[in-house]
Amino acid sequence: MKLVILFKTLTLLSVFLLTPFSIIATVPVIANTLNTPTNTEQPKRLKLTLSGHTAPVRALTLSRSGQVLASGSDDKTIKLWNPTTTGALLHTLTGHREGIKSIVITPDEQTLISTSFDNTIKFWNTQTGKEVRTISEKTGVKGMLLTLDGQTLISGSGDNTIKFRNLKTRKIDRILKAETTALAISPDGKTLLSGGENGGKIRVWSLVTGKQIGSFTPPLPKKEDLINGGERASAPITLAVSNDGKMLLCGGHDDSFQSGGVRTTDGKGFKAWDLKTGKLIHNLSLGTSIDALIISPDSQTFIAGGLGREIILRDIKTGKSVMELTGHAGGIYGLALSSDGQTLYSGSGDKSIKVWQIIP
Repeated sequence: MKLVILFKTLTLLSVFLLTPFSIIATVPVIANTLNTPTNTEQPKRLKLTLSGHTAPVRALTLSRSGQVLASGSDDKTIKLWNPTTTGALLHTLTGHREGIKSIVITPDEQTLISTSFDNTIKFWNTQTGKEVRTISEKTGVKGMLLTLDGQTLISGSGDNTIKFRNLKTRKIDRILKAETTALAISPDGKTLLSGGENGGKIRVWSLVTGKQIGSFTPPLPKKEDLINGGERASAPITLAVSNDGKMLLCGGHDDSFQSGGVRTTDGKGFKAWDLKTGKLIHNLSLGTSIDALIISPDSQTFIAGGLGREIILRDIKTGKSVMELTGHAGGIYGLALSSDGQTLYSGSGDKSIKVWQIIP
């Protein structure tokens, strides 16, 4: 018996010694940090999974009261959910001919506005789920938002214009000339920010006069960081302004993992500026391109999602990790947060929407 045990021990030892060290060394060791939920904490934070879309979920928005959650998908539909209890499906809106790009709900919660890759803007009655009106945009809509009073729809188009549509008169009150890939509005409603293709430049506009009053331009990469010599900051995919009006956050493409001739960006998909001083506070990679970016109501934490399957929560001032949420089986393309900052909603490439309790 002792000989058999000795033989097995020697056999296992010989297999280990014959195993290439490179294979052993590349096995990742994942350490849990103080602020990262453990495996037992993750299910507690995940409260609900909403299923029904048949393709990736690309857009999410929550009504002002928090009673209606809207999701837009590549399956060409928009779904309205009751997110407060069981996550019941209220309506499915059909009419777009291509996938949904973005959605907003008016402050009175009576109207939902959507844009699609079919180059249209559609208006829907949230109570009935019926389509009310359609606007065609031949060059497509790159970004869309509502003014804080809900009276004006601002949209950036492929023809390098930003249009201001009065929702009551249905007329275009103003047109600005600028490349647009993303839009954001200041919490006081006085300033519009637009990001375009030109090296990641973000323009600042007065909503009173319609004139450009400033800009933020990412720095060029250092020579030692260049691979092919032509890298520049990514065009913004998403923009966010903190509720205290102090910080501007920008999420973009991140191809830092690419080799030489393929890489086109500076490999730093997350940038943040101090709006008062104009100083660039953060210029770094979160390990993924950023498709969705929001800020907590207390302006202390930003939440980001992208091609990676994790939802990233970081301190807005230090950039240090606060938490990472895992559970989706696809990229994170839409995020929404309750007004009290306690409940987070995420839309994913896995076709689902998840509801998380991030603050007990």
